[in-house]
Amino acid sequence: MLVTRKIDYGLRLLLTLGCRPEQRLTSVKLAKLIEVPRQFALKIAQILTKAGLIKAQRGVGGGLELARSASTITLFDIMQAADTPRALNGCLLDPQACSRASRCAAHQELGRIQDILNRELKTITLADLINRQKTIDQETKNRRLLAAEQD
Repeated sequence: MLVTRKIDYGLRLLLTLGCRPEQRLTSVKLAKLIEVPRQFALKIAQILTKAGLIKAQRGVGGGLELARSASTITLFDIMQAADTPRALNGCLLDPQACSRASRCAAHQELGRIQDILNRELKTITLADLINRQKTIDQETKNRRLLAAEQD
């Protein structure tokens, strides 16, 4: 399963919104924060809005925010919403496309691994990622402060 650019940008977008739940972010600000071209950020935001993961409000005080609690959004949800569904092998998405699927050892083993991967992706929530990001941000801040004190 490939983490495509759309998935990567979708993760960045949702993680950034989730780390700032008290504020709506404009697409311009969000694109800058996640280091993505504004047009691509807009495209991903539209996809995630259609999927019900974020909501957009127009006008003064408007912007983008999470549509639901970060604890209810899984990594699997994000990956499925941000790009077309992917699998380790195309035949796992559509077994009817391959006449060998029912008698192929590779198909069976890749299917088993895909099931494990999907189960794991469903256990990791956006809230988990947000908590980890906050830890990383604090550690980075502490290292910078320590480095500044040593100068």
